[in-house]
Amino acid sequence: MKTLAFVALLPAFAVAAPTSKPPKLVVTVVIDQLRASELTRLAPQLTGGFKRLLSMGAVFDGHYGHQNTYTGPGHALVLSGSYGYLNGIVQNKWFNRATNRSEGMLYDADARPLAGGEVGPGEETSPRNFNGSTVGDELRMANAMGSKSVSVALKERGAILLGGRSGTAWFFVESAGEMTTSSYYLKEAPAWVTAWNAKKVPDQAFGKSWTRALPVGAYAKSGLDDSPYETATLGLGKVFPHVVTGGEQKPGAKFYEAFTMTPFGLDYELEFARAAVDGEQLGQRGVTDMLSISVSSTDLVGHAFGVYSHEREDILIRADRGLGALFTWLDGKLGKDQYLVVLAADHGAAMPPEQAAAFGLGGVRGKKAAIKGAIDAALVARYGAGDWVVGLEDPSVYLNWKLIADKKLDRAEVEDTAAQAITALPGFIAAYTRTQILRGWMPPTAAARAVARSYYPARSGDVIAVQAPFSYWGKYGEASTGGSHGSFYRYDTDVPLIFAGAPFKPGYHGQAEMVDLAATLSHVLGIAPPAACEGEPLVRALK
Repeated sequence: MKTLAFVALLPAFAVAAPTSKPPKLVVTVVIDQLRASELTRLAPQLTGGFKRLLSMGAVFDGHYGHQNTYTGPGHALVLSGSYGYLNGIVQNKWFNRATNRSEGMLYDADARPLAGGEVGPGEETSPRNFNGSTVGDELRMANAMGSKSVSVALKERGAILLGGRSGTAWFFVESAGEMTTSSYYLKEAPAWVTAWNAKKVPDQAFGKSWTRALPVGAYAKSGLDDSPYETATLGLGKVFPHVVTGGEQKPGAKFYEAFTMTPFGLDYELEFARAAVDGEQLGQRGVTDMLSISVSSTDLVGHAFGVYSHEREDILIRADRGLGALFTWLDGKLGKDQYLVVLAADHGAAMPPEQAAAFGLGGVRGKKAAIKGAIDAALVARYGAGDWVVGLEDPSVYLNWKLIADKKLDRAEVEDTAAQAITALPGFIAAYTRTQILRGWMPPTAAARAVARSYYPARSGDVIAVQAPFSYWGKYGEASTGGSHGSFYRYDTDVPLIFAGAPFKPGYHGQAEMVDLAATLSHVLGIAPPAACEGEPLVRALK
């Protein structure tokens, strides 16, 4: 009977067999901030990389099953297949009780950018806070560390989290205006990076104008260019053309920041990815390598101008063209069928709350002062005077543990009181406490499960605030214009997921959980899945 049972399992394994010929290179492209629906809405304007992948790839509607749809948690999940409750990356920033301050989730006092400059608690320099492994880590271990895993982004966290623990991450430092890595990875930059930075490519964009890629009429679905919901930031203004100076007289930190929010920055990043392929000889050394690219400019534009804006539409058209040129270049470099491409996004986007309210959908920007004030008032009224809130990093509220202990209070009761104060505020529909989550006292809903998946006890708060649809708080809640993300609503959780290359069947294959991405890549490569991967291989997309 045992033999028969084993034989009965064989067909399933046969169907799911990995590809027999390893690819030369695996290219993972993560668009920072992209709704799945945006590729459909913009389909008539797409002529490059997005169009190629949609027509030639195995296409899914990807779904994130966690609440904290931010850049850090999304990038941590993509190639690990694990949620924040395991990998530890639950927010972009957190309140570190050991140092009594808010810090970037990837802040590492022992790692400094090779480009130099001051490293404050908001900077991010290493993956030490990330637990587990990624596809790139597993690929390297499977090949006795002979494979290379190189990641590229303008944002530090995008590059660092795609690179895993053993890869090399390259990111843009605005204080220096160049691509660099940190001392966690290398003691000095290789010659090809030094030569690249010597070109001073960003400086060539100083004073140039960002104009539309298409005639103005093509942007009709995005409404008015001069929208009241957009942010006039860093001297770019709210309408086309956008002159790129950062408000400076010559290239400096503000200019370099503005540069990252334009097609000039996007093209610069993709050109650096090509330089990395050449400089590291990726896919050209007789072993499978990995190149991971996080396209950062799309998120920066989305935050400033909103998901329905001419600028947002234009930066996606530019990304489409830039990726198309990159893939064509790789065709010639490696051979069209010799590499794999995976396209994903780290999260979607919510429109500006004011715009949502104008559409009759509601929408509120929660202010940190109002949240802290409501909690303090409730706790003072019940337990007496004190500074009850020590930190606010969306969606976490960190309470004063010392004050609670000095007053000999029950922490769970204090948490409940604070949670009730939050839910009474406009723009919030619920709040879950540390005690609830750790003891499993959560309602049996998908929303509650998403919150629990985004909870890591050592870094998450005492109360987790749950926003209403089209509402948010935190850094972008403090603003009065622009868009953001960070919820379990579908506009934030639903993203494109496309696999392209020899092993995959072109066509639409339905919905998939984003944790399945890492499991699928690992299966195709014939390597172990990442340590904490919760996904399953999407075998229905394999030939």
